[in-house]
Amino acid sequence: MQKSKTAKAKVIGDSSKAFQANWRNILTLIPIQVVGLTAWPIYLAFGGEVHLPEVLVFLFMYAFSALGICVGYHRGFCHRSFRMSKLMKFFALFSGSSVPEGSAVTWCADHRRHHRYEDTEKDPYNVRRSFWWAHMGWILGSPSTTDFSNCNDLAKDPMVQNQDRYYTLWFIVSCFLFPLCLGFLVGRPIATFLLAGFFRAAMVQQFTFLINSYAHYFGRKPYSEKITAKDSLVCAVLASGEGWHNYHHRFPFDYRNGHRFYHWDPAKWLIFLGQFVGLTHDLKRTPQAQIYKARLETQRDKVLAPSDRFVALTETVEQALQKWQGISLEWSALKKLKAEDFDQGLQHLKERLHLSKEEFQVVYSEWKCSFREYMRSARNKMANNPAKLA
Repeated sequence: MQKSKTAKAKVIGDSSKAFQANWRNILTLIPIQVVGLTAWPIYLAFGGEVHLPEVLVFLFMYAFSALGICVGYHRGFCHRSFRMSKLMKFFALFSGSSVPEGSAVTWCADHRRHHRYEDTEKDPYNVRRSFWWAHMGWILGSPSTTDFSNCNDLAKDPMVQNQDRYYTLWFIVSCFLFPLCLGFLVGRPIATFLLAGFFRAAMVQQFTFLINSYAHYFGRKPYSEKITAKDSLVCAVLASGEGWHNYHHRFPFDYRNGHRFYHWDPAKWLIFLGQFVGLTHDLKRTPQAQIYKARLETQRDKVLAPSDRFVALTETVEQALQKWQGISLEWSALKKLKAEDFDQGLQHLKERLHLSKEEFQVVYSEWKCSFREYMRSARNKMANNPAKLA
């Protein structure tokens, strides 16, 4: 289970100390994992059958868990990338309790420190210590965080505080009793309890852990080479869109982890659609020009010996990007004004914004071609004479 809260000591989880068995977490997490990952196969081995009702409840509970952890805990409470209505907040807290990862307060306290001190010893699940430590070791082998000074905003929310104070009750009801009740409704209580209760809880927990481990080891880094976080399609599929991790660590306050429309990110789509029925509002998005800037800087830093043509193209594309960013700021400012010539000014600025974006994309495409030529040349040199390239 995620870090549990006590009122006595002020402990901040980090990765600097040797393994110290956290018996409360060990005696909670290990049994859930063992029972969750074995009870369902044992049930099938001893003659249990798989019927459609429990499979449908399992899929529902999987999506239910994603609502709580990915939408609620992570993007809503922790990064405040959007705001929730009271109804949405209750659903987020209740569904977040369906996975044994602690209350929203304890989860956010550790995760905010993970972002603030990423890849250092102050990062509670620092992947530089080891894959295993980032995956599960930090939960089993370090003291539970009890310093919640970085969650003062959550301390002011009565509903969040209620879930934190009575988390055990929320957890039992949401993780086990709720799927059991659904099992009675569909006439398959035991099978549903084992599949949509225990097995689903253990599986979703492991998928969440993969974001802290696998998504810091395997994948691509298109937005920043300075951090370990990587974009992983595997983790995006398994963890409801959380796998676009390099982007997320570069732009943590964006409600989208997968910013492109085709990026698999169900949490993003749910947050976006929620605003049309009053469940979500004030969605935060990273301006497209900033995203291009991050990609440009990351790619540019890979070029060790640029040609004169490449340098000239880089200057041109940076100028185009600055122009686009400037007009984008004007656009954002003008939309907030209410003047007599508002419509006319807005239309004119919209045209300028569109043209500046097109201008940038043209020169950026040419720059990318030059960049790819350089990378192909570098790979050929490495294949033919590695010593010379070094």
